Amino acid sequence: MPPMVSPEQLRTRLFELEDVGYREFHLKTCPQAEHVIGVRMPDQRKLAKEIIKGDFWQYLDEIKPYYYEEILITGIVIASAPMSLDERLGYVGWFLPLVNNWAVCDCFCASFKLNRKDLAGMWEFLQSLASDQHEYIQRFRLVMMLDHFLLPEYLEQIFQILDQLKTDYYYVNMAMAWLIAEAFAKFRDQTLAYLRHDQLTDFVHNKAIQKARESRRVSAEDKATLASLRL
Repeated sequence: MPPMVSPEQLRTRLFELEDVGYREFHLKTCPQAEHVIGVRMPDQRKLAKEIIKGDFWQYLDEIKPYYYEEILITGIVIASAPMSLDERLGYVGWFLPLVNNWAVCDCFCASFKLNRKDLAGMWEFLQSLASDQHEYIQRFRLVMMLDHFLLPEYLEQIFQILDQLKTDYYYVNMAMAWLIAEAFAKFRDQTLAYLRHDQLTDFVHNKAIQKARESRRVSAEDKATLASLRL
């Protein structure tokens, strides 16, 4: 096994990779991010892979992430290191309160490599978070659905969840719209039928239509149909 990358070594290496210009750029796109060193995403993924190849269990036991990059890398390790679903969900529960911006949330979601047999357990976990009103826990639920559950057997349940979810959080509403737009690209007929009778707020409904119409996967004819459904 390769030597472990300790939390102390990780922090040292992150500062060696510091790019002030990139930090300034990233903060413009993700203003809620805090304590950003300024390390490009490919370098962060390389460091996460090194940790996973070593004793990632010890890393997870010792890490107390403070900097943005430490949080993001820890999320990648939790999402993609080889472990059982029950073990992973234990770490997910510990990690979610650390998520305070869309970039960490979305990268975390995209890093999961779920086996088909794990889907039911992960879905149940996502539903257990339904009553938690934290902005990024709700966004996590939605982006996980977008990344891993846009499947025929989950589609109607996703539509029901979207109809029930009412929030003033901007990044949750944007995730809802993004999820619907992706659903339209994959399940055109079902999503079109949903949009004709949904219980969404006007903002989410119209933003979902906007995002779907911006997709290159949607035909000109369907874009015109979608435009006719704007409120």
